[in-house]
Amino acid sequence: MAQEYGIRLSLFHGKGGTIDRGGGQSHRSIQAQPFAAPGGRLRITEQGEVVSLKYSNPAIAERNIEQLVTSVLDAHLLHFRRIEARKIPAWEGYATELAASSRDFYRQLVYETPGFAAYFRQATPIDLIEHIRLGSRPSRRLGARDLRDLRAIPWVFAWTQSRHLLPAWFGLGHALEKFQLDHAPHGRDLLRSMYRGWPFFTNLINNAELSLAKTDLYIASLYAALVRPRRLGRTIFRRVEEEYQRSVRGVLEVSGSSKLLASQPVLAESIRLRNPYVDPLNFLQTRFLERWRHGQRQNQSRPREAALFHLLQITVGGIAFGMKSTG
Repeated sequence: MAQEYGIRLSLFHGKGGTIDRGGGQSHRSIQAQPFAAPGGRLRITEQGEVVSLKYSNPAIAERNIEQLVTSVLDAHLLHFRRIEARKIPAWEGYATELAASSRDFYRQLVYETPGFAAYFRQATPIDLIEHIRLGSRPSRRLGARDLRDLRAIPWVFAWTQSRHLLPAWFGLGHALEKFQLDHAPHGRDLLRSMYRGWPFFTNLINNAELSLAKTDLYIASLYAALVRPRRLGRTIFRRVEEEYQRSVRGVLEVSGSSKLLASQPVLAESIRLRNPYVDPLNFLQTRFLERWRHGQRQNQSRPREAALFHLLQITVGGIAFGMKSTG
């Protein structure tokens, strides 16, 4: 409509730095959205740590700018020639189905499972994060203890620290499995055709694949073991584990790959090399988090407690840098 009447249209899309908040690789995200760069124009606001990672080194900065320019040209000039437009309405309908079933499954865990808020507060370092002044805004909007009051960044940050990365993939495996059952016997073929022919869906699945690859359920289980009562920790972690396996299975079925990140070997190798340096920080964090929490309950303020808090701060920063994510 804007093109028809000669109006220069600007669209603003708030894209988080992390996949959990709508982020991911910028050039692929732009390519996946045909109206991301109307008129061949794009405006971007990036977070401080993202600016540092992308532009502090001249060679890396040049590569990032090249990727953005290429993606803008692609989205503006080539996107519609690459997609069979007649299939898009049906594919959008299928995506709506997937989104609805995934969202319902996610909300059942987060908002309808007794004890989930207690699991979150004990199986992630959210209480530690709330004591550390990292962001420009408080972690909660109104200061209440309800999950709905928590801002998106600390929510994602806490799950990333404990290596669950739950907001990035939980519900996807259920949705893919349900879709294949509802559209049997052609459900898997429909999903694969969407993956091959629709950049939006390709990017969605690839982003989930990356998050699943960065998830470490062994490390996450150490955090789950901090939950009291222990039965609550075991029960909820079992649900997380089951959905993780279902999501990995579903992503591999749709992409046709034999293992996660098979099509991105450089990224897979980067994660493999990085984990041995991040894991010890998680071991330290889980070991001393319990001691620090005990001191908080006892209202202790001795020098030993201050030293413990300082140690935990260092683990938070190290894990964030190793995971390339602060939320």
